Amino acid sequence: MRIAVFSESFRPVVNGVSVSIATLGDELERLGHEVCTYAPRYPGYEDERPNVFRFPSIRPRSMPDYPVAYRPGPGHLRAFREKDFDLVHTHTPFVMGLTGLRWAGKLGIPVVSTNHTLYTEYVHYVRWAPEALGRMAVLRWMRYYYNRCAAVIVPSAATGQRLAGYGVRKPWTAIPTGIRRFGSETGGLIVRERFGIPPDGRLLVFVGRIAREKNLEMLLSAYRRVREAEGRARLLIVGGGPHLERIKSESDRLGLSRATIFTGALTHGEIADVLREADLFVFASVTETQGLSIGEAASMGVPAIAVRAGGVPEFVIDGETGYLVRDDPAEFAGRVIELLRDEDRRGRFSDAARAFAGTMTVESMARRVLDVYDAAVKAGK
Repeated sequence: MRIAVFSESFRPVVNGVSVSIATLGDELERLGHEVCTYAPRYPGYEDERPNVFRFPSIRPRSMPDYPVAYRPGPGHLRAFREKDFDLVHTHTPFVMGLTGLRWAGKLGIPVVSTNHTLYTEYVHYVRWAPEALGRMAVLRWMRYYYNRCAAVIVPSAATGQRLAGYGVRKPWTAIPTGIRRFGSETGGLIVRERFGIPPDGRLLVFVGRIAREKNLEMLLSAYRRVREAEGRARLLIVGGGPHLERIKSESDRLGLSRATIFTGALTHGEIADVLREADLFVFASVTETQGLSIGEAASMGVPAIAVRAGGVPEFVIDGETGYLVRDDPAEFAGRVIELLRDEDRRGRFSDAARAFAGTMTVESMARRVLDVYDAAVKAGK
């Protein structure tokens, strides 16, 4: 099958969407399918792979890490037509996704779209419009867009149900992103020495984008309570993003700066090394459709303490692979302290987390996506 992928998020940006696209694309190619990706151009970045096609882009001030593509010209469409694609798979519903939808419509090709993101919870990045107005506009656009696709894929049932609540009538299929196998990139990397963590330190790890929607202020508030009860605790925050300086300032304000380590962005292999040393994975986001980093931590046997919101409850089995809590610092801290003090329970949770992550394979994800593709192609004939 020849598949055209359209997305605003793609390499070199590292987030859940770009990781999901790359993971699926690599596996589809391994299974013998042809995948071409259409994405905005990123200044200074050159693609190593041949089947990536870039559109000219601008970098908005509010989100400079996410270039916005120009609307392509007729020459792009002619080149697209020559590829003779069987299906278009969009991963964002904006400029790139709309281009994929329009081109597919001109050529009679079915469109499958994956909704990775609760866009209504990200309107604070649109600074020129009130949030309530922006949320309403995004909701209407999502309803318009997804109802024009042949099928919709979501990472969790909670996300599909939310889309249905928005008025999306198209059938949706919940297919979580498969968990890639972790391998150490450096082999000899000693995490504790690199980041100044004492040998007896109890390591809490967060991996993700440092942004408002990740609810890191609440996480720090909970962590202060943990530190009062468990002075050996250390928090490692892995990632970068627009909220980084604000979160560093909040850490200073709470008196946590000497016990909180901000690593910046790490490679996949370096994250593996960090997770091998972790006692617990801590995740406070309330806007996740899946929370891919929770699954990656689970694959390394790291239990999670996470807020019960969005798609997260489908990826943390409460009382078996970790704990789900309310968006409340005291409750969050209480569960962290409980697991840090109970090594036997933490070990059981670790084994269960690793086993659960083992059910979320990349191959299974790709084959289920192919089933959706096949149904969409057959329905279009």
